[in-house]
Amino acid sequence: MNTKIILRNRPNQTVTKDNFQCIDADIEPLKSGQVLVLNQWLSLDPYVRGRMSERKSYAPSMELGDVVIGEGIGIVLDSQSDQFKAGDKVIGMLGWQTHAIMNSTAIKLIPQTPFSETWLLGAAGMPGITAWIGMMDICKPQAGQTLFISSAAGSVGSVAGQLAKLQGANVVGVVGSEEKCAYVQDVLNFDSCLSYKHSSWPSNLNQSAPNGIDGIFENVGGTLFDELIPQMNPFSRIAICGLIAEGLEEHFHSINLRTLLAKRMLIQGFIVSDHVSRWREIQKQLIDLIVKQKIQVYEKITEGLQNAPQTFIDLLEGRCLGKQIIKLS
Repeated sequence: MNTKIILRNRPNQTVTKDNFQCIDADIEPLKSGQVLVLNQWLSLDPYVRGRMSERKSYAPSMELGDVVIGEGIGIVLDSQSDQFKAGDKVIGMLGWQTHAIMNSTAIKLIPQTPFSETWLLGAAGMPGITAWIGMMDICKPQAGQTLFISSAAGSVGSVAGQLAKLQGANVVGVVGSEEKCAYVQDVLNFDSCLSYKHSSWPSNLNQSAPNGIDGIFENVGGTLFDELIPQMNPFSRIAICGLIAEGLEEHFHSINLRTLLAKRMLIQGFIVSDHVSRWREIQKQLIDLIVKQKIQVYEKITEGLQNAPQTFIDLLEGRCLGKQIIKLS
């Protein structure tokens, strides 16, 4: 039997456990070119929120009754493909389920690494590659410049900020709690960190960027983004990676085009899947930095597929630190 979590209904603003349903289903016989995978590790990521909605986006929405999407690592149990054999460890979009039948073209063998394979779902995988593209290709940090990272304690923002620090930039994290601020400063070694929920947020913002902001790695959106824009310097860059605050509410930004022109600002949205041809190259560089302990990694592992919905809700509502992983077997 395959235990799976499906999309029961679509969220009305906030995601609730009622949006999900856990069901059991028979495992169907394999067809030619397919592989049966026993899922061992499931990655929880904010982008799934957007796929639960019918709002038009860069990728199709999940249909009601679909297994909730998610990247995972598992072991091959049976194979009707000459590319994989029983016992192989693979990574792919295995979904929120205990078993996955995958086309052989949709999974890859996991590379040998000197650290936990789960890190391939975080700093050494898609989130880390996302951080690299947004920071190194768009924000382009330079020594002495000031870079702001929203959702700085998350799996993407934490790597993005550390990459900026390696380039000699002054890095300011933005998070939602004092606990996360302590982690961002003490563990990730950002120059400073601000809680946007703190009563003195506006004055702290000015103090952290007395000479203005040269780059923003944007993960949140909402009013937080609007408050940073007036601080931007000429020739500043903004990489829009995610808008998690806007998955929960409609938000319309009032951006002064004259300011964008006068300051010659670059604002660029990006999707990591547009750069698949570069993943292997970037991943090798990230693994090297992790091995040399130039990038610190933190992950929280929660046991049991049944706990995925609540952990995902906690992630969306800012109650999680670092990379969130569900242990399945």
